Amino acid sequence: MTKKLTRMFVCLVGLLILGSAVASAGQYNAVVDIGAPMPEFSDLPATDGSTLSSDDLEEDIVVLVFLANHCPWVKGMDADLVALVDELEGQSVRFVGVSVNHRDDDRLPAMKEHALANGYNFTYVFDESQALGRRLGATTTPEYFVFGKDRRLAYMGLIHNSPASKRRDGTVNYTRGEPTDFYVRDAVAALSAGDEVPVAETRSHGCSVEYQRADG
Repeated sequence: MTKKLTRMFVCLVGLLILGSAVASAGQYNAVVDIGAPMPEFSDLPATDGSTLSSDDLEEDIVVLVFLANHCPWVKGMDADLVALVDELEGQSVRFVGVSVNHRDDDRLPAMKEHALANGYNFTYVFDESQALGRRLGATTTPEYFVFGKDRRLAYMGLIHNSPASKRRDGTVNYTRGEPTDFYVRDAVAALSAGDEVPVAETRSHGCSVEYQRADG
């Protein structure tokens, strides 16, 4: 093969690889698109003293939400998350909060305090490896990923259309006023009814997930 043909072949392979990578990404997520399988995980420690594996999730719908105790956007949305879990009680839906940051105020001891103080009514786990966040392309806290019975991704992004942050004085500020579009609730309702999810992806908003460097 001539050098020219070799260069053309290498370029073609590169384009094919790039095209494949782009095709697997969502509109706002650089790693996964709607329809991606839920990553498997095992023995993640939870704030209630138990451990959780993906094989333990028997409900028809699973909602993974990436959280960080220190983040004002998580603090501002805590009440809405707890209220949604309460609203869906009795349905075959499982909420799992996931913390991956290595800073002390986001690790398990602080998670236990935060969960108790905010009335968390769902399993809250710590992923030291950060693998779950990386495999789902999670970049912010809070960020939601909703999976159906087939454990395929059906929705990712915001809980609703008005992200809220908690000010230092304890008040909560909704960026777009009272929320009117409830993306996670609507996704769960559509999956439960066997319908198409009306909005499958939104741009998440919050604090950046603090991934460790590979050599860190």
